[in-house]
Amino acid sequence: MKKYIIWDWNGTIVDDAGIALDAVNDMLREQHRPEITLEEYRNAMDTPILRFYEQFFDMKATDFNWITERFQSYYENHKDQLRLHEGVEGLLEYCRQKGCHQIILSSSATRIIQFYAKLFGVADYFEAVLGADDLLAAGKIERAVGYFEQNKIPKAETVMIGDSVHDFDVSQALGIDCILMSGGHQDLQSLQSCGCPVITSFQDHSIPGF
Repeated sequence: MKKYIIWDWNGTIVDDAGIALDAVNDMLREQHRPEITLEEYRNAMDTPILRFYEQFFDMKATDFNWITERFQSYYENHKDQLRLHEGVEGLLEYCRQKGCHQIILSSSATRIIQFYAKLFGVADYFEAVLGADDLLAAGKIERAVGYFEQNKIPKAETVMIGDSVHDFDVSQALGIDCILMSGGHQDLQSLQSCGCPVITSFQDHSIPGF
């Protein structure tokens, strides 16, 4: 079992794909555009996130700053639906008992992650939260590289757990293994195309290396 586990937050630890979908549909309604399904949302998910919005919004007439601000506002309106993925807390506890070092790496704001991690009672599982200083989805690789160098983390002893192709790309850039979970923000076919292990839930006892 790996000694260091790098966790993505949105869609991996917290089950918020439905909330994100609701926020996107709120924006689409505001602009009098057709709503989308969860399947369409997952199939279209991309990084940088602008490529996702280009599929559903007229970006020539829509300012991207408006999108990021409105998304966060609408997401907050649905935050009472936020919850942990089933089985994730048990896996966090299992990893702690095995002596693993657990770290969150996310494009979400650090303060928001810390708030909800504490609210859900999982904050103590993590040695660090490498979140963003703003709400733009950028900089995960840079933050991780700096942390790895400062703390001399051995790449061969590290695995990333996420829910998107971008998480796999981050793991490749860092030179670490990756496990993807298909219950988050991206469709199963896209995740399987990465060629790394893909699980369907954290209740699956066949998680590689666990």
